[in-house]
Amino acid sequence: MKGNPFLSDTFKTIWLKHFNCDKEYFVFDLIPKLEFVKSNYLPLFYNIGKTNTKGINYDLSETVNYKDYKGKVLIVYDVPDHTKISTLNNQPNLNSYKITQYPGFRCVLDNYSSLDEYMSDAISRKSRYKFKSYKRKIENAFSSCYKVYFGEISDKDYEFIFSYFKELLRKRFFNKKTVNNNLTPKEWEFYKDVTLSMIRKREAALFVIYDNEKPIAITLTNFSENIMYDVIRAFDIDYAKYRLGTVGIMKQLEWCIEHKLKALDFSKGYFEYKKRWSNQIYWFEYHIHYDIKSFLSYVLALAYNKYYSFKLFLRRHDLINFAHKLSFIRKKKSM
Repeated sequence: MKGNPFLSDTFKTIWLKHFNCDKEYFVFDLIPKLEFVKSNYLPLFYNIGKTNTKGINYDLSETVNYKDYKGKVLIVYDVPDHTKISTLNNQPNLNSYKITQYPGFRCVLDNYSSLDEYMSDAISRKSRYKFKSYKRKIENAFSSCYKVYFGEISDKDYEFIFSYFKELLRKRFFNKKTVNNNLTPKEWEFYKDVTLSMIRKREAALFVIYDNEKPIAITLTNFSENIMYDVIRAFDIDYAKYRLGTVGIMKQLEWCIEHKLKALDFSKGYFEYKKRWSNQIYWFEYHIHYDIKSFLSYVLALAYNKYYSFKLFLRRHDLINFAHKLSFIRKKKSM
């Protein structure tokens, strides 16, 4: 993917500030286009961004010295399975695991010139009628209700929108009685910090639906050269009858087609709305590259392979959501 926003200097610099305390990062000849941070005590390195990205692409170098990765384990998170990664046949000391983790969903828009065209292919006739009625209902109820912040936004507007954004997300997941990782203080401060710069550099946007001056639905998106990534979305559950989530997706698709983007990518994780709207399903993988000659590297890589394989088992049996609900009960008093 060209212009991957999760490999941009803005994203990487601010991520390091929030999650690595501006400590040293590492570059390996084996994977020249990615930077890595190191585990505190182990020869374990993982890519900048870790699981905060919505997809990482990279290549393995054909010309690399064994000393480059000797005794090390390198983990690359969230690699879409449609990303073609080269295989090295000239590195007998290098071994790799690829562990499937999450389903990914996207709306591929290459062949569509309007929202109606896309919906005719992706959405049933009955649902198309309902969804368009939701859109009319919102537009009749609220005047001037849509706004996209892309390229420009004032500090005042940004602070105002993000304060609502957090509250809408918190209220929604409190109502669902489950936790949302984006709301952990460290993650939320990161997204708030990084998004302002990315909007002004046209690497991100905020799609907002208003009731007069009150934001009632907010979606944060990031951009590569020709793809919009849906990052975080929230809506006011008090306005549930307006189907804000559905209408928000319709506006995103319209915007993508108008700006000649090739896809709206909902990225990782299963939700019913993603399956309903998408015309392409793929998978995210974690890639573990390690020195097979080093006993410690071998053991670490094997342990992480088993750990992430177990997490996949939990997801496929819906036990991760059960764990999130238990976590919500435990943390409820402090929320």
